[in-house]
Amino acid sequence: MRSTSRLAGLLIPAVLISSIAATRVPLTEWTAKIAGKEGRKVTGSATVKPTADGKGIDVHVTLDGDTPGATRPWHIHTGTCANGIAVFGGPRAYTPIAIDAKGHGEAKVTVPAVPADTGSYNVNIHDSAAAMGIVVACGDLAKH
Repeated sequence: MRSTSRLAGLLIPAVLISSIAATRVPLTEWTAKIAGKEGRKVTGSATVKPTADGKGIDVHVTLDGDTPGATRPWHIHTGTCANGIAVFGGPRAYTPIAIDAKGHGEAKVTVPAVPADTGSYNVNIHDSAAAMGIVVACGDLAKH
């Protein structure tokens, strides 16, 4: 009987520790279909996953049908494509997307911030570093 209570005493803390560790890492994955704006034929996708340590997100964006040779700054913004607000995680986290000769480009970055599960987010693809106010494509992120 005594060894059973010792075993139970060891198991309960182990279960609590594993459940606490599991709640630190968000299990939510977000995806977006990216579509061109103002008649542009750009399409693409974005995938957002939590980092292994749960302290940030890994983001992968692909674009197709874009202007060959273009360099596209991009960011995740709070809000939706219809009413985007601030850049999420700071603009320095995002490496511009270089569009190749076939109109394809992609970027993979790690953003050192975790989005709130209750928020709305979108991926904005900007025209250029000199024309950040022009959004050539956008996609609202949805949880999966």
